[in-house]
Amino acid sequence: GLEKIYKGSGRKSQPIHALKPLDLEIPNGQIFGLLGPNGAGKTTLVKLLLGIVFPTSGTATIRGRAAGTTTAKQIIGYLPENHRYPNYLTGFGVLRYFGQLSGMDNQTIQRRSAELLEIVQMSQWANTRIKQYSKGMMQRIGLAQAMLNNPEVIFLDEPTDGVDPVGRREIREVIAKLKQQGKTVFLNSHLLSEVELICDRVAIMNKGTLVTMGAVKELTAMQKLW
Repeated sequence: GLEKIYKGSGRKSQPIHALKPLDLEIPNGQIFGLLGPNGAGKTTLVKLLLGIVFPTSGTATIRGRAAGTTTAKQIIGYLPENHRYPNYLTGFGVLRYFGQLSGMDNQTIQRRSAELLEIVQMSQWANTRIKQYSKGMMQRIGLAQAMLNNPEVIFLDEPTDGVDPVGRREIREVIAKLKQQGKTVFLNSHLLSEVELICDRVAIMNKGTLVTMGAVKELTAMQKLW
């Protein structure tokens, strides 16, 4: 579990469990959806798996590698919710920057960036500065960044948030292609309509607790999910 400590004026600090103990296993090569309302603990779980925050108890592994370790991070791609990049960078500049952080050589960065910009349909804006991008364009560049190091497991936190219907469909098509390549996609969303269109399995969280998990068809047949 993970505890958040809030200090009240003149009152004793009380621990709040942001994420309660859960048992979760995701098969390789699937698109897995983590569904729940805002504040359910979805992003907290993702951050635990990425090693951004650390649990007060419990363990997790990603393809046999301890979550949060350097070896685990080497096979991970991540698109955060509400991500921000420096306004002075271009779309290609963002990919080059993250490629260099990942230790990729310039030739590989150039090749992968060109491929990914084409896949997310951002090639014509590759040399446009980020400050001129719409929300949908930012999401597309973020998705390209998450795929840059050719990861085995990709975490996408609200990847279609703020994107128009056509853009959402195109992003779903990119995610489907990742599955075809044998990638495992962990999709975090509060929108059932998005999750049921793309995911193989879904887990539902509420108030830090794993409520239920199963195939999409099983869960969408329920009248009340949370």
